[in-house]
Amino acid sequence: MKHIIIWFSIISLIIVGCEGTKTAEEYFNAAEVERNAKNIKVSLENLEKLIEHYPDNALAAQAQYLMGDIYMNDLRDFDNAISSYTKVVENFSGSSREAQAQFMVGYVQANILSDYESAKATYNLFLEKFPDHELAPSVQFEISNLGKNINDIPVLKHIAS
Repeated sequence: MKHIIIWFSIISLIIVGCEGTKTAEEYFNAAEVERNAKNIKVSLENLEKLIEHYPDNALAAQAQYLMGDIYMNDLRDFDNAISSYTKVVENFSGSSREAQAQFMVGYVQANILSDYESAKATYNLFLEKFPDHELAPSVQFEISNLGKNINDIPVLKHIAS
């Protein structure tokens, strides 16, 4: 009887251990499904697990960027949004999301937190690192209009009217 219990315990541990880790794609897809279902905490947990288990997978940078997007748009937690976007820049340098994440840090600083000094530094760093990026004109526009009221920006005046 004692041997049966031991074998049953070992088999149970093996089965449970095999079910624990999903593929990077499965974590990412689960995160998107959960986000769409408004299960934000579960979505973030899937993204964190993807990054933890597959830090070298191309989806890891995408997952970190998506975390920033979730914090910014779904949770309105701007400090964690900046932190998540900054992790893309620091941990996934060279990824397809690096420039966008750098831009988003400046965007949140300027347009949501009204931290124009930090935004200007972040935007200038963007222009140093990515002078030819498609977002460079937007960054230059942001810098030239930092702190201005939307009504004081001729190109955007029609939006506020």
